[in-house]
Amino acid sequence: MVTLTPIDAIPEVVDDEFVASFRRSLHEYTHANPVHLRKYLPKDFVLDILRRTQAIVAKEATLVEIIPDHTDPDVVVVGDTHGQFHDVCELFRVAGDPSQSKRYIVNGDMVDRGAWGLETLLLFCVHKLKIPDHVHIIRGNHETATCAIMYGFKQEVETKYGKTAGKSIFAACKQLFKALPLAALISRNTLVLHGGLFRHTARAGQKRKHTEDFVVGSIDDLRHGSKGGLDPSGFGQSKLAADVLWSDPAKESGFKENDGRGIGMVFGPEVTECFLRENKLKLIIRSHEGPDAREARPEMPNMLEGYTTDHETSEGVLMTVFSAPDYPQFINPDASRYKNKAAVFILKAPDYINPEIRQFEAVLPRPHVTPYYDLDVPDSDSDEFEQLGADVSGMSDTSHTAGIEGEEVAS
Repeated sequence: MVTLTPIDAIPEVVDDEFVASFRRSLHEYTHANPVHLRKYLPKDFVLDILRRTQAIVAKEATLVEIIPDHTDPDVVVVGDTHGQFHDVCELFRVAGDPSQSKRYIVNGDMVDRGAWGLETLLLFCVHKLKIPDHVHIIRGNHETATCAIMYGFKQEVETKYGKTAGKSIFAACKQLFKALPLAALISRNTLVLHGGLFRHTARAGQKRKHTEDFVVGSIDDLRHGSKGGLDPSGFGQSKLAADVLWSDPAKESGFKENDGRGIGMVFGPEVTECFLRENKLKLIIRSHEGPDAREARPEMPNMLEGYTTDHETSEGVLMTVFSAPDYPQFINPDASRYKNKAAVFILKAPDYINPEIRQFEAVLPRPHVTPYYDLDVPDSDSDEFEQLGADVSGMSDTSHTAGIEGEEVAS
């Protein structure tokens, strides 16, 4: 029988001691029945963390511009973590905690697929509350209403808190998600964004060109662009956000619609080279693709090491970092595990363009749970996702029951 201590309130000033204690408590809670989480982290406590974080990120621009000060802190870039909480704890052990001498950029996809998306999100949030100018949380495609319903996060929250309280918490998560920035620019040299390059979007007062859909955007477009709302659809003012969240690099040349996903764009090396040159950049870091996505695109480097170099050009480089080892957490019984490593990138002064790559393995065995989503739902990397997504409303209550196998789970 596990004896756990509840946390009643978050302090007005979040310090190192609280963050360390909170992380230890979350780790202990993941070994208990998920329906008991509400006893240890009350709904109002969770809402307070989410709303305080939202208040901070809502004031941040679509593009966060980071100019390191005289202390020359390292910048750690984290890829997808997908609710694999224990691996996130290992990530902090490998890379070190955020501090005045160590900035963090969390490059989206914190939730869905894994069993502890809420715990993972809350941990990143308390780090943001502790040191808001040195922890930057960037939006991924799974920080959207549709993905969070289809790939388990909504059901995870409702399993852990029940329908009524869960609905309030999920609503607060969605409000946080739509307030998150889309990209970060480090020392004017390195761009970090979740998916990839994006189309130019005419701003108010500018005349729209008929060929605009296939004109690559710019850093200035990011500065002035919309964060995209709850579910960036790829139309109107959400076009830029949808591209940033969903686009993929390709081996072949060109800049065209991403037929494989049904949303976003695919772009070749010459497009990356032009974007780097026109925007005076040397490095683009993205995430968005794990080992499963790359298995479906064998012409691209695989993701078994947790990172890839996708485009090497005369102007600079585009790389992918993925921070969820042994991904995905849940697979069908007849499938083989990828057993992939994960990685983080550490960028250093003065130019922040040559990543130090730190890899790590999964923390195994994981506490035994069952998935919060149907494993036969088409992957968000497939063209079947587009039609399924069109049938799912951001306000839908469609879900199924999951939790620790063999234990009663509240609906």
